Amino acid sequence: MKTIRNLAALFAIPAVFAAGWTLIKTLLSFASVKNQDYIPFWIGILCYIVFQVLFYKPLLTYVFGHELTHAIAGILSGARIKKFKVGKRSGSVVLDKDNIWITLSPYFVPLYSFIVIFLYFMLGWQIDIRPLYSYFLFFLGFSIAFHIALTIYVLGIGQPDLKVYGVFFSMTTILIINIIVFSLLLILSFPHEISPSALFQAHFQNIKTMYTMIF
Repeated sequence: MKTIRNLAALFAIPAVFAAGWTLIKTLLSFASVKNQDYIPFWIGILCYIVFQVLFYKPLLTYVFGHELTHAIAGILSGARIKKFKVGKRSGSVVLDKDNIWITLSPYFVPLYSFIVIFLYFMLGWQIDIRPLYSYFLFFLGFSIAFHIALTIYVLGIGQPDLKVYGVFFSMTTILIINIIVFSLLLILSFPHEISPSALFQAHFQNIKTMYTMIF
């Protein structure tokens, strides 16, 4: 089974590069949009990067979100939580079942970004949220940078989760799903600037072109 997973991951590498490049081009194109309404999004990203570089890594917050994501994925998979522990640099969740979704979800689910989006749209049912749009964009950018920066950090120091299904297969899976998740986040957050059909058509076309060139 491990050999099959590694072969599948190897076959998926061109798709990762093609889809990743498509997402980068989409971000660069979006960044070039001269709309001051979107400036808080980029400020949020920059503020988190400066915060982590100059001050400290909020690992306790990350670990809590990491283990909570394991737990939520487990509940959605029909598992029961037996133990939930969070420390400053590590944590653990003990469930009565496991699968790849439960094991790897914290690495491709930006939990705090989804919380920001959920709270913003929930407020929209109660009040006029248009005056809060700039705050929403700031915290969205801040939370996205938080997820990406600390996920890269914890993967760099080694994670036992990756060994369950093999490091190579797990890393490839994490990359692919992160590309999908962040594509959806951009579409959801900036529907007037990023077209769902155009973005996913570009993903498909570039992946197709990549495999055509190889094979």
